[in-house]
Amino acid sequence: GALFGNSGWVSTGAYFIGVAAVIVSGIMLKKTKMFAGDPAPFVMELPAYHAPVAGNVLRSMWERGWSFIKRAGTVILISSIFIWFTSSYGWAPAPVEPAAAETEAAETEAEAEEPAASEEASGTNSEYPERPVTAVVAWGVGGGQDLMVRTVANYFKDYANNQSMVISNIEGGSSVQGVTEYIGYEEDGYNLLSWATAQTIKTHMQETNYSVSDFQPVCNIVSGNPYILVRADSEFETVNDLVEYAKANPGALTIGNSGAGGGNHLAALQFCLEAGIEATHIGYESGSASAQATLSGEVDCSMNVPSEGLANVESGELRMLCILAEERSDFFPDVPTAIEEGINVVNQQNRGFVIHKSVPAEIVQRLEEIFKQIAEDENFQAQAKDLEMEVKWMGTEEYAEYLAQEDELYKGIIQSNGLGDKY
Repeated sequence: GALFGNSGWVSTGAYFIGVAAVIVSGIMLKKTKMFAGDPAPFVMELPAYHAPVAGNVLRSMWERGWSFIKRAGTVILISSIFIWFTSSYGWAPAPVEPAAAETEAAETEAEAEEPAASEEASGTNSEYPERPVTAVVAWGVGGGQDLMVRTVANYFKDYANNQSMVISNIEGGSSVQGVTEYIGYEEDGYNLLSWATAQTIKTHMQETNYSVSDFQPVCNIVSGNPYILVRADSEFETVNDLVEYAKANPGALTIGNSGAGGGNHLAALQFCLEAGIEATHIGYESGSASAQATLSGEVDCSMNVPSEGLANVESGELRMLCILAEERSDFFPDVPTAIEEGINVVNQQNRGFVIHKSVPAEIVQRLEEIFKQIAEDENFQAQAKDLEMEVKWMGTEEYAEYLAQEDELYKGIIQSNGLGDKY
């Protein structure tokens, strides 16, 4: 009964069949003589073989079987009655019913399959990531892109199965070195490339072995407008002072940027073209390095983006002359736009992430989900605000459309103005 659960008659029948088999085999061996001859020392002697008579065999089987049944059967009957009685009144321990066990197993299996089914329906993989994710920053430590990625990395663990984001700064060639090395990274979804407007611009300023269309967009996180910084004791009190000096001294004004062909460089070129001035543009490995060059007096001014040089602005060592935006920034309400100063130039730079095109769509979608949660995190937003970074979320599809438009925009600007050496 314990073995067969609800099939009590099966177990009882099997028991009696087994008893009968033992009785029959015992009688047959007893009545059968298969060996004959003289006994050997220390060897059990078997009686000589004689063919059994059927009647005698049956009679003997009946007598012995009936005797056994009367004794063993009585014990079995009494035991069965006792078990039935105690079970009926709940005195016996309740065994686990196979049906219940099967139900429990089925429920457990269903629960295990439920997340998988949910993931399949949504196209995401909640188990990703299972190890740290690397984010390549194609500029040095302290620049605008680096600060954005480090701020994101502070919250990555909270939404990525407690896995961290490891930042790899690869400087050189105004982001070309970093992007080129990233292309050779393993395409397993655990290597991201931070992407900024400056990188899109660079592909049109010079020949590169890649374009923005070679990557799969993941999302955009923040956006910012460039601004012009000067030393606190600079002779340029306003941006028009700077323009007047440059017009009076063509080529004498030096403007630092984050590297030739980068976003800050193009913003500076746009500014000079619109202002009608000539200047000498000097590239550095990062935006923060160009801001420090302004502070040290290596250059007259620098074109920067949040949050490059802002710590020096807050400390009073640097001043912001203007911002290349349509409206004044909430972060710098006292700083005029270039438009207000009569220079009709606007430049917006976005920062986000792309990944190898071969990475499965479900991993891309999972990354989009993680970054969206980060972008909506109040603590992240507060930290971004402290860095004067405007959170501007764009999901995978929207970011892909934006990058395509941005690519065409800067291609046109660079070609029409004869900038760079690609066209």
